[in-house]
Amino acid sequence: MNTLLKNNFKFLPSVQQVLEDLPDDAASIKQTYLTVLVREELESLRRRIRSARFAPKSRQQALAIIKNNVQARIRELVSTPIKRVINATGVVLHTGLGRAPLGERPLQYLMNITSGYLNLEFDLESGKRGERLDLTDPYLRLLTGAESSAIVNNNAAAVMISLNSLANRKEVIVSRGELIEIGGSFRLPDVMKKSGAKMVEVGTTNRTHLDDYENAISPKTGAILIAHTSNYRVEGFTTKPPEPDIVELAHKHHIPAIMDLGSGALIPTGDMELPEEPPVFAAVDTGFDVITFSGDKLLGGPQAGLIVGKSPYIKKIRKNPLMRVMRCDKTILSLLTYILSKYVLDQKIPKVTSYSFLTRSRDQLRSMAQQVVENTQKQVNDCLTIEICDTSTEAGSGSMPTELIPSVAIRIGANLVSEEKLARLFRRQDPPVVGYLKDKQFYLDLMAVADKELIFIQNAIVRVAAGIKSS
Repeated sequence: MNTLLKNNFKFLPSVQQVLEDLPDDAASIKQTYLTVLVREELESLRRRIRSARFAPKSRQQALAIIKNNVQARIRELVSTPIKRVINATGVVLHTGLGRAPLGERPLQYLMNITSGYLNLEFDLESGKRGERLDLTDPYLRLLTGAESSAIVNNNAAAVMISLNSLANRKEVIVSRGELIEIGGSFRLPDVMKKSGAKMVEVGTTNRTHLDDYENAISPKTGAILIAHTSNYRVEGFTTKPPEPDIVELAHKHHIPAIMDLGSGALIPTGDMELPEEPPVFAAVDTGFDVITFSGDKLLGGPQAGLIVGKSPYIKKIRKNPLMRVMRCDKTILSLLTYILSKYVLDQKIPKVTSYSFLTRSRDQLRSMAQQVVENTQKQVNDCLTIEICDTSTEAGSGSMPTELIPSVAIRIGANLVSEEKLARLFRRQDPPVVGYLKDKQFYLDLMAVADKELIFIQNAIVRVAAGIKSS
């Protein structure tokens, strides 16, 4: 070790010195964990010195850095890192922000149900053990027309357990144009491989014919899989066979046809003047044996993978030992039954928060924007510019891909700070307000903002302006 490094390392305090110098409120966490945090921050500073990214000028400086970092970590641990966020991106089903917002009523229901015990696996009529999947089954059979159903913890799991149950160690035929990548870099081929099925690609990226499927069928074939292109569109010189023809071909050879719908709309979105998304009942009517879709996308519920289809196949899926690994807990099933119950009511638009956002008119959103501007304009005039503008947004999470939904946003400008810093200042508010940057301008889109959250946006605008003014 060279002399310079030795001199830099000598300024590092001991663990005990840091512990003794921490303020009294640091004792809010257990001493054992506090010591671990101090050691981790010491090691972090040691690595920075070793890599020549930092050279402390004194022991007091090094001590101050470690103390500040430890205190910041304590605050985060005590308050928890998950925060309520104001979604001003305009994207209602924002994967990074938790996808479908649940709203207050489902959570009030959840609090009443899960604060004590509940009949998760207990038949109240017979007094014997019940089946948790039967809690949601009546809803899904009624809403989709399917014979039976199952629920797992997300749609990737739904695809995986379906393939594992019906085509383990067998071949599954899929078009090259449908080898999708799910959010977070999870790719369909990888999910299929883990399921134990062997993927057989047919056709090309843009053109697949019915003959391609038929020529690939062999005694080793376990299923044909159709993956709805839920997060992209292949346009131009394209061909793919009608889905009923693929189903008929599968049944002719006595193999199941599986449809991964992804978003999984339970009602026709076109009836609500939204872009068209294939509803689940249409896939059931087409004759698919198993259909998988998400609970936290267009359905508007919690994260879950829903599986509906024909009884013999669903029975195999339910009996798969992986069901124990992938099953949902009482919280998810309680929320899911509540959300599904809203779809059976005689209403054009179900009382589900995601649809209440998606079906807002521009006039409604413009009225909200005007309220924000009127309540903040005079307080921020000297350092922020605020304008109302018409925008377009998307549903998000691969739902209604390439289709835009009319929206309204507040465009905010600042002469003294960059747009990137402006966005960062809004994210640092309590609660954080997350907008977006476009063409070097910062926007707060109101499509996914609840009426009662407007006050948070107004407060954030005023506080950001005050911060800029005082800096």
